Amino acid sequence: MSPNALPARPRLAAHVLARRHLVGEEERILLHDLRTGELLQLGPREWVLLSAADGTRDVEGIVIAAAREGAPARVPAAQAFFAQLHAAGLLGAEDAGEDAASAAPRASALPAAPALPAAPALDPTARDPRERPLEVLPDFSLHCDGSGSCCRIYASILFDPEEAARARALRPEVLSGGARHERAFTPERGAWPSAASVVAMRDGRCAYLEGEGGAGRCSLHAAGGPAAKPLGCRTFPTSFIDDGESIRISVSVECACVLASVGRPGGAPLIDPRLRARGDLDDRIDVAALPDRAEVALGATAPRAELVAWSRRLAAAAPPPDVAAGLSSLAAAIEVEGLTEDAIARFERPDPLEPAALGPWLAALHRRAARRAREDAAWRSERDLARRATQWIAAATFALADPDLLAALLLAPPRAPDRERFYLRAALHGHRLLGALPLSLALRDRAARLVVARALPLICAEAGADGDPACAEPIALVEAMLRGHGLDAYAADMARAS
Repeated sequence: MSPNALPARPRLAAHVLARRHLVGEEERILLHDLRTGELLQLGPREWVLLSAADGTRDVEGIVIAAAREGAPARVPAAQAFFAQLHAAGLLGAEDAGEDAASAAPRASALPAAPALPAAPALDPTARDPRERPLEVLPDFSLHCDGSGSCCRIYASILFDPEEAARARALRPEVLSGGARHERAFTPERGAWPSAASVVAMRDGRCAYLEGEGGAGRCSLHAAGGPAAKPLGCRTFPTSFIDDGESIRISVSVECACVLASVGRPGGAPLIDPRLRARGDLDDRIDVAALPDRAEVALGATAPRAELVAWSRRLAAAAPPPDVAAGLSSLAAAIEVEGLTEDAIARFERPDPLEPAALGPWLAALHRRAARRAREDAAWRSERDLARRATQWIAAATFALADPDLLAALLLAPPRAPDRERFYLRAALHGHRLLGALPLSLALRDRAARLVVARALPLICAEAGADGDPACAEPIALVEAMLRGHGLDAYAADMARAS
């Protein structure tokens, strides 16, 4: 078959995410191409047609199957529809191997460890990794305010088959999902069958979230207790990473509750205190692994053990009066001298942040946020928190393009220094600075995020959103949006420009 010919039995490719959104009462299906970042919007009838394309039917069979579901179509029109998808690179080969390799279930689409290079093969003579101890972020417990902010900002909330069946049984009236699974869920990626499913969103909120506006309660939790929620929701915002010595258990600073919990005793522990080693964890939990080497600066790498030891020393250092300035000074020192004690000293006693150095990072983030805001306006509800937060970040970075305004912001003392210090402590404990970027660029990225977060309260107030629980902790809002909606790609733009 010619590579440009339409597959005889078409199906959605594994690199495409289909997501159901209800904007008011209007249903929209968004196809997200992970390879290009492009979006394609479908109507519900087109989605029924595409859902029937599971790789086992030719186009005539797809039309027959779609008609049984109340979506009649003519074969020539269906041929043209699938040809359009194929030309856009959204259809997979008839062999399902691609999907099988990439559609394994994951514990969560909410918290995530940093994107890391592939880990090395394990030494068969080494100690069993399942015996590695669990090292939990000390002096922290979580107080969840139950406002549901995290349930209305993420693009994908995953359910495994058992979790989806339980949700449908507990709340059968939600989108009529009790009668049909596909009314409330779409495949995690590609087409059915899929190892995991993603719940539909209503105005950007999980369909199982009760309430309106800036607050809400999980109706699954209310109906069946905490165990009724999917594993990802139960473990959020905890993150897990194997650094070769222990399993570092930290917290993703992507929810206002995390920062509101700082310094407050008596909350819920990040994990059951009875768990002691990796082997005690639920096997479905995604534990990322640090590679044997990681990039420290452009063209310079360091072994994992050295990075882990240096990271521990940095975590024990005295926090600077301005964490963003400390991160920027540390990045400059690392680029010159590597992982040294002198670099840590530069972190403790940083130079002031310079608008000229920070400006290009803020401009790159603005370009990403402004583009996403334009895309979101075409299909997201005006009540959708993700749409509004993207607009706020775009507005903040646009305002900070004014050198005088940026200079004034940098001269002012941080409004929430305790929050910024915790943000860094959680990131260091969870190795969240070690990922796709060289460490020095990751440090500059985090400095830029903190500066944007400092500007957000004014933007939220101007938008009349300062009463929204998600705006209470702007650092968490920036973090959730950058990771959860791909705005963190701005840092990769900066890396390519370096």
